[in-house]
Formats: sequence, C-alpha cells, structure tokens
Amino acid sequence: MIQLCFGDSVKGTLTCAPHIGNTIGGATAVVISTDKPLDTPLQKAAFAVYRTLAAPFYKRRAQKQEARRRAEAVPVDYESNDVIALLGDLNEGPIAGDLMSEARKEVVRAWLCFSPHGDTAGTDADVEPYWQACQKDLQTLLTRAHTGEPVRIWYDHTPASLCGLHAAAALLEDAPCQITVVETPELETKNGVTRRAALGERGSTEMGALLQYERPLPDTDRHALAARWRSLQAENAPLRAEQNHRLTSVPAGFYDAMILSEAPANEIMVAQLIGKVLAECRLGISDQLIYRRIEHLKRSGKFLSVQPSPAPYQEIIRRA
Repeated sequence: MIQLCFGDSVKGTLTCAPHIGNTIGGATAVVISTDKPLDTPLQKAAFAVYRTLAAPFYKRRAQKQEARRRAEAVPVDYESNDVIALLGDLNEGPIAGDLMSEARKEVVRAWLCFSPHGDTAGTDADVEPYWQACQKDLQTLLTRAHTGEPVRIWYDHTPASLCGLHAAAALLEDAPCQITVVETPELETKNGVTRRAALGERGSTEMGALLQYERPLPDTDRHALAARWRSLQAENAPLRAEQNHRLTSVPAGFYDAMILSEAPANEIMVAQLIGKVLAECRLGISDQLIYRRIEHLKRSGKFLSVQPSPAPYQEIIRRA
C-alpha cells in the first residue's frame, strides 16, 4: 500500500516509523550554556562543575523518555519503501499547469538556496538532484496507483498539506485504486499550548497511533477535491489558505496584518518575530514565507531595519 505524504519532514518521519522496534537508541545532544560572562575563576569553575554533572543527567533522562516512547508506540503496517512524497509547499507560488513545472522548480530553488543564518546556502547543484527525486516519487506514485495499488494519504490542516491533498486527488482522479486518508486533528494542546497538529512536527513513534483516524475517501470526495484544485490552478494566486474549512486563493499580503500584530513597539530580532507568529497565530506556514513578508513590509516602510546582519534572521527591526 502506498503511503502518500507532502513534504520532506513527514516523509522522513513516516520512513523511520517501521524501524522503531529495530533501533536500540538514538542521538541525544545536551547543551549547557549561559548568556552571562564568566569573569572570575570561581564562576568558571562552578559552571564547569555544573556542566559536568548536569549533562549526563539530562542525557539519561532524554534517553529514558525516548525508550518509553518507543516501547509505547503503536506499530505501523507498511514498509519504508512504500512512502512517497509529493512536492511540498504548494500553498506558495504558482500552480498553473504541470505540478513539476519550471515555475514550481523556481520555488524550490528559492527555498533551497536561502540561508537564514548566514551560513552556506544551497546552489543549483543541490537543486537538480532534489528535483529529480521529486520527479521520481511522482512517477512512482502514478505507476503504482494506476496498477490498482491502494493509496493511503497522510495529511494535516496546514495549508501546504491541504494543497497536497487536493493536488493528489487531481492526479489520482481516474486511477483504479482505493484511497484512504489519515486526517490528523486540526488542533492539539500540549503543555497548555494549543497549536496546529502538523504531521511534520511529530516523531516517528507517533505515526502508528494516528492510524485510528484513517477513513476511506469516497469517489465523490475525490472528484470534488480534484475539481477544487483545478479551480485553484486557474486562479493561480500567490498563496492559498484554509478559510471557513475551504482551501481558498489569497493575495500575497494575506498574512501581513497578523505579522504586524505580533511585532512589539520596541526592537525585535527577525527570528524572534517569526517565532512569535508561528507560535501565536497558528497559521501552519513556513518560516521562510513569514520572512519574505517581513522583507516586503520593510520595503513598504512598515518595518525599519535597526541593525542589519549578514544572517537574515538575526537582523534587528522595529515597527515604523
């Protein structure tokens, strides 16, 4: 059975899920740091002792938590080579025409070749193999689905995932295969914080439990989703978002008011503002999309640059 998802994060998580029981341990990193200067020998010695004692404790605790999650995980019923991902971030940029068009390739190039922290960005040499891998996944999906192999679609209520669901329905509208969907809850609350339940933020140990949400996708729904995707393609708007439980074309500045509302009156680092928007507005969009809108708001005079930085996310800005 094909396991269809949208985006690299979800693909990686679903690919790892079948191997939970075969993995003895995982990578655990513990960082003990301070933002205060260690001026005196006594302060330096005290911090060294704390780091030496605390790091092993936190590492053991993290390993125990991971072992418990693995022991409690519900097994999945597929193999890693069944996982296929369609091109992600279809909520941004042009979608008219073929899914693997040159216009979509430019969206991928902009994403891969952007360096938020001022380190080495990707190049065209990185774009081509990634693009070819996406093309291979698409062809594998079409070939296997048109031989009648069942397809299970994993999606959440983030705009990119909803776009993927609609695009997949259009691709498979006439395929002689059964389709089921694993529709994760729209919102979830953890530690008192309510957020969009994005599949890409979940661990591989959580995938099996999500199978309780699996349901058949009737042919009428398949055709309705495909028709809606064709309408969105015809509109070819800069962005797509869910409004009143319906995927809708929206203008490029759709999120600007929400970004401005999260900006304090005083100065703020771009990375902090992006984090506030992601946490407080629960939009389910990418950090790069928010950054691009911040850049637009700078050009339009809504934000002022207080302290530029070669690392885009470390720039200090304030509201005009």
